[in-house]
Amino acid sequence: MIEEIRSRSNQWIKKALQLKQRKYRQAYGMFLMEGLRSVEDALRQGMKACTCFFTENQLENERFKALMKEGEALSWRFLKLDEGLMKLISGTQHGQGIMLLASKKKRDIEELMHPLEGYYVLLDAVQDPGNMGTILRSAAAAGVKAVLLTKGCTDPFAEKAVRSSMGSILRVPVYEDLTVDQISLIREKSGLALYGTALSHAVPYKTVGEIRKGIFVFGNEGNGIREELLAMTDMNLYIPLAGTVESLNVSVAAAVILFQFIE
Repeated sequence: MIEEIRSRSNQWIKKALQLKQRKYRQAYGMFLMEGLRSVEDALRQGMKACTCFFTENQLENERFKALMKEGEALSWRFLKLDEGLMKLISGTQHGQGIMLLASKKKRDIEELMHPLEGYYVLLDAVQDPGNMGTILRSAAAAGVKAVLLTKGCTDPFAEKAVRSSMGSILRVPVYEDLTVDQISLIREKSGLALYGTALSHAVPYKTVGEIRKGIFVFGNEGNGIREELLAMTDMNLYIPLAGTVESLNVSVAAAVILFQFIE
């Protein structure tokens, strides 16, 4: 069933605007996704009780018609907006005329407090939403089990991060706001080694043999991994660079390291 909204004072418009701020995303446990492909990703993940905003032109789109049919089976709400209201809530200059308000999956750190297999990523105070989303995308593509974020990281559910992840925010579990003490406990309980990316006390990444499981740690864009975490790492890796180039963007470095060790 379609409901038409004409006023910016409507409760759903107000909520969508609030969700542009991190404090409301945390308070409501919800976030926004934009674009037909992202909305289809949410559908494929079986996300229930979402609210889909769309404009009139979508009703002529066969993909949207199929999406509506499947969404209704998952108790989705469909709200038709005029172009003005869509531009008001959209995070892009030239949007596709479709957005989704979805609930964040609740993650419990206790899920990490037992022996683990596979590969994990830990991001320490990564600030740029574009980097965050790109790393999530690479992590999902590489088959990473989960991404862990320290306190001080940018919000992975911010619109730019979600957009840069290309739907991967739905594919890989994200554990937020971890402290150094919690990470130390995860390392102890999980049995996973920490592999830092740093220049000090490090070896070239291609000289390392097979890594069957572990947590790969990537640091802040300007300052790298904090000293407290570096003190915990079992091994540090670096990527040799030619010429006078000092460093790679953290999202590029993450992709290089992950696809070197994960088959």
